[in-house]
Amino acid sequence: MGPTLGRLEVSRVTILQRYMLRELLEPFGLGLGVFTFVFLVGQLYRILDLLMNQSVRPLVVIELILALLPGILSLTIPMALLVAVLLSVGRLAADREILAIRMSGVNLVHIFWPVLGVAATAAILMILGNQKLVPFLNLKSTDLAIQIEFDVLSSIPPNRFFELDTAAEGQSSVFFYEKREPVTGDMKHINIKTTIEPKTDETEKAREKQLRERMKTAIKSNDKRTLAALRKELQKIEQARKDRKVNESLICANQGRIEADLAARMISIHLTTGSIHFVDPDRPTAYNIIRFDEMRKGIRPRMTRTEEGAYEKAPREMSTAELRTAMINSTKPGRYYTELLQRFSIPLACIAFVLIGFPLAVYVKPTGKAIAFAISFFLILLYYGLLNYGISLGRTGSTMAGFAIFFPNILLALVGSFLLYRMVMK
Repeated sequence: MGPTLGRLEVSRVTILQRYMLRELLEPFGLGLGVFTFVFLVGQLYRILDLLMNQSVRPLVVIELILALLPGILSLTIPMALLVAVLLSVGRLAADREILAIRMSGVNLVHIFWPVLGVAATAAILMILGNQKLVPFLNLKSTDLAIQIEFDVLSSIPPNRFFELDTAAEGQSSVFFYEKREPVTGDMKHINIKTTIEPKTDETEKAREKQLRERMKTAIKSNDKRTLAALRKELQKIEQARKDRKVNESLICANQGRIEADLAARMISIHLTTGSIHFVDPDRPTAYNIIRFDEMRKGIRPRMTRTEEGAYEKAPREMSTAELRTAMINSTKPGRYYTELLQRFSIPLACIAFVLIGFPLAVYVKPTGKAIAFAISFFLILLYYGLLNYGISLGRTGSTMAGFAIFFPNILLALVGSFLLYRMVMK
C-alpha cells in the first residue's frame, strides 16, 4: 500500500513517524485518565467512606485500588487509543500538516504504520496480561474486599445495632454486643437476631406466571368468566404467601470474636458459651432453646462455593488454563466461554479503533476535544453494545457466540480499512 520510499526519503519519513508518535502521547494520557476516572468514580464514594468513616487502614484501600486498576485499564486502553488518534491526527489535518505531508511526497500510510504498531503492541501486552496477571489481581481484589469487611466489622462500636450483610435471599441479621475486652479485643454479651422470610418455590412461581399469561389472553378475548376465575385463583396464591410465617431466631453468647478466613473467602463470628432461641412459626407456643459451648456463624457467605465448601472462583478470577478446564467440566460452559473470548476480543479493539480512527480523523478533522470525545463515545457505545449482545448469546450457549463477540472488531476493522484505502489512494 503506497509508493516505495527512496533512500533519501527514509530519514524524513522516520522524523515524521517519531513526530506522529510524540503527538499521540498527550491525548492518550488525557483519554486514559478520563476513562479510568469514569470507571473508578463509582468506587470513590465507597473508598472515601471506608477511609473517613469506617476506620479501614489506608494501605489496604490503596492495595484494593491498585488491584482493580489493571482490570479497568484493560477496558480503557483501547478507548484512550481511539481518543488519542482522533485528537492527534485530527489536529494535524486541521492545521494542514497532513496536506503538507502529502505535498512533500510522503504517503500517509507510512505515518500510519507506527500508530498501528503501537496498537498491536498494546493488544499483545493486554492479551498476555489477561492470561494470568489480571485474573490474579481480580482474585486479589476479592481477598482485599474481605479484609476491608473484616476491618469494618472489627471496628463496630459496642451498644449499637449493626445489620449484617449475609446476602442470602430473604434473610437479614442484626448484630449487637455490650462491651469489648480491652486486652484481647473479644466482644462480650453478643446478640444476633436473624429473620428469614418465607420462600416461594419454583412450582408456585411457574403457576403464578402461567395464570398471569392466561389472564392476558382472557382480557384480549374479553372472556370475563374465565378472567374472574383466574383472578380468584391468583388471589389464593397471594394470600397463601402472606399467611406464611416469618422464621426468627436469636443467638445469645457470653463472648465472641470476628475472624477472617481468607482461604475460604469468608468472615465468621466465633461464639463461646451461649444459646439459640427460636419459635416454630406453625406452633407459636413451642419455644425452643439450644445451648452450645462453641459455635461459628458465617456472616459474609456471599461467595459461590463448591460442594466441598471451598471458594469457587468467578470466571474473571480464573487464569486462561483454569477457564479451559472449567469449560470441559461444567454442564453450563457458556459463562466461561464468553470470558475466554473477551480476553482476546477486547485487546484487539486497540487495532480496530486505530484502523477506523486514523482515516476518520483525516476526513472529519475533529479540532476540539469535545468533538473527538463525542466521536469516541459513539464508536465505543457501538462497539460495547455489539459486544454485550455477543456475550449474552454466549451465556445462553448459542453457537454464534464466538462470531458475535468478535464481530465488533471485524466491523470496525473492515470499515476502517476501506476508509484507510480511500485515504491512501487519494
